[in-house]
Amino acid sequence: MTRGIFPRRKAPDNLPRAAHWAATAVCRSSDADPDVWFPDPTDAVGIGEAKRHCRLCPVLIQCRTDALNRPERFGVWGGLDEAERAAVLKRRRADARAEAARQQTAEVTAGELAPAS
Repeated sequence: MTRGIFPRRKAPDNLPRAAHWAATAVCRSSDADPDVWFPDPTDAVGIGEAKRHCRLCPVLIQCRTDALNRPERFGVWGGLDEAERAAVLKRRRADARAEAARQQTAEVTAGELAPAS
């Protein structure tokens, strides 16, 4: 059945796809125990070990961005532990609120300065 001028067809899915960034992550390719990435939040030595692995990772920034966008609640992701990610997210929210307040103030000021008709 056709709708409009062109028949409905699905495009072939045979084009090569770029590898996902996580495929080259140290945590995926190393022989490290997966538990390394999820140390107890009070285990400074364990957190430090995970961060040392992260520093060598070629996709550190992508991992960190992904963890902050989701947001990941547990473990070390992108070289940041749980508390560090929470602090970054808190700063982002504060910055967004401050920016919204600045824009609102600018709109009110612009409205007050507009010539009366």
